[in-house]
Amino acid sequence: MSSAHETQADDGNPGIEADRRTRQAHRATRDITTVLRVRRRTALVTGAVVVVLVAEVVMVAPHAHQAAGHLAHARLRWIPPALACEMVSMMTFARLQRHALGVGGLRVRLGSVAATVFAGNAVGATLPGGSLASITYRTRRMRSWGASAPQIGFTHAATGILSTIALALIAGVGHVLAGDSSQLRPVAVHVGVICALTSGALALVHHPAVLRRPVRAVHRLVRRLRRGALDQTSADRLLDELAAMQPPARFWARGLVLALLNWSGDFVCLLAACHAVGASPALSTALFAYIAGMTAASAMPLLPAGIGTLDAALVLTLHHGGVPATIAMAADLLFRTITPGLVTVAGSALLIRQRRQAAHAKSVRSGCHDDRPCPHPSLRA
Repeated sequence: MSSAHETQADDGNPGIEADRRTRQAHRATRDITTVLRVRRRTALVTGAVVVVLVAEVVMVAPHAHQAAGHLAHARLRWIPPALACEMVSMMTFARLQRHALGVGGLRVRLGSVAATVFAGNAVGATLPGGSLASITYRTRRMRSWGASAPQIGFTHAATGILSTIALALIAGVGHVLAGDSSQLRPVAVHVGVICALTSGALALVHHPAVLRRPVRAVHRLVRRLRRGALDQTSADRLLDELAAMQPPARFWARGLVLALLNWSGDFVCLLAACHAVGASPALSTALFAYIAGMTAASAMPLLPAGIGTLDAALVLTLHHGGVPATIAMAADLLFRTITPGLVTVAGSALLIRQRRQAAHAKSVRSGCHDDRPCPHPSLRA
């Protein structure tokens, strides 16, 4: 009764009512601004994708017929090894993600992580957000498993660091195979800088007292901008959770092995695609083409599956290494048919299955009655 009287009193007070309407107007304006910003960003990304596709079609058109001929006469015995290597690549990445989640004490079935990796690749290959959309999807799935914000952030950061180091090491192998040892020093410097920055960040995180003052300053600034009350203890709790995550040395060693297997499986898939269309590039040439393609794709993370940039870098590097342009284009088409093509098909099927399971679980929860227990499916299934 007292709460009802307070509500009626608030409704009768002109000042409180005006303040409430002002807050609602500010909230509506903020929502409209957010929607416009998202639409503008989507339009820009879509325009960039269209421009890249048009440019690629113009460049590819003169060689498309011959490339299709090479692709039509592909050696089928190379297709199963290519598919197997891509499966190894995807599963090792899933193991890497599961390995990183385990640092925070979260135990998730490998099948669930693998399904999320496949579905995330499908999201990244079909939406304008590219790899960022894939990361967003995987983040939501980790939350559904019960992962905290520090666990999710550490998983993404550790996966990115280990993958970058592994790709740099593969580039070093390519330079050794090409007989260009002078390029090993830049690779070593690159890996050393990444390791130093990672060690410094971990050392800083493990001393939360050093970070409390700047974090509280940021907290006060955000609270002033949002004009609302934010819980200071949430920031302190976040720092404490980050400090509690102390990955041992064996975590980085095993993670690096998994990251190397992830890149290696994908590269061998490309090599098998080259041999399937009749190309026999030198191992160093194929390595440089693969690294160039992956680097170009990471430079444009908003493009779905690195469309256009990855293909151009791959074909041009193979052609520069002595592979005819039409054959290089056919190898790229076959490689991209497998990944992201077939991977996207499998990931889309898993994504549809996940949504159906979520809808079924929601309907089960909504249909529960107070007089009988409600079955809850495991969040980590």
